[in-house]
Amino acid sequence: MLIFLITFFISFIGSIHPGPLNLSVIQTTLQKGLVAALLMALGGVISEIIYGYLAVEGVMIFEKYPVIFNLMQWVVMPILLGLGIQQIIVSRQPKREIISSKTTREASTRKVSKAVFTREVSIRGFFLSLFNPQLLPYWMVILVNYQNYSFLKISDLSDKILFVLGTSTGAFALNYVYAYIAYKQRERIFKYINQNRFEQIIGWTFVLMGLLQGVKLMY
Repeated sequence: MLIFLITFFISFIGSIHPGPLNLSVIQTTLQKGLVAALLMALGGVISEIIYGYLAVEGVMIFEKYPVIFNLMQWVVMPILLGLGIQQIIVSRQPKREIISSKTTREASTRKVSKAVFTREVSIRGFFLSLFNPQLLPYWMVILVNYQNYSFLKISDLSDKILFVLGTSTGAFALNYVYAYIAYKQRERIFKYINQNRFEQIIGWTFVLMGLLQGVKLMY
């Protein structure tokens, strides 16, 4: 349980910095509500489980096929740039187009089953978290440091399970906090920042993250 609690705390604190999933969870909360945002965060948790498991198993797959990890780091750059450019374009639409498209989305949402909506939002969260190149190295470093303490050494199956649960639940808890605050403060947020401006901020943040990722890979 100590492994779980400490890993949960590290995952919670480590998820505070702005990332694609965090920003998308906040945006989804403001646009589609708390439930949709939590479904997106739940999809992101699946990626945390995958990376936590790979880290705890010694990342044998990436040791054997390092090209996979390198490819994933390059793929994240166009994804972030694409998301950012899309947000910027949407934010610059005239007011009437935004209202029209919103009405169309609401009308189509009524026709879409709850299962389909849940799947779409969760899948988006899953891929936003999956193509985060920092997750795997982050947990590898944490695990190396764990070996310095006898009470944190990962030695059997139960230790592995509790470690992976700590990584995933910590990340979900932090995204829940972000979503809850955004949900409670959405009126105040839109009072000072209208929806167009907020989407521009999100869009340019994604673009900046994509450019920084490209610079990092080239140097």
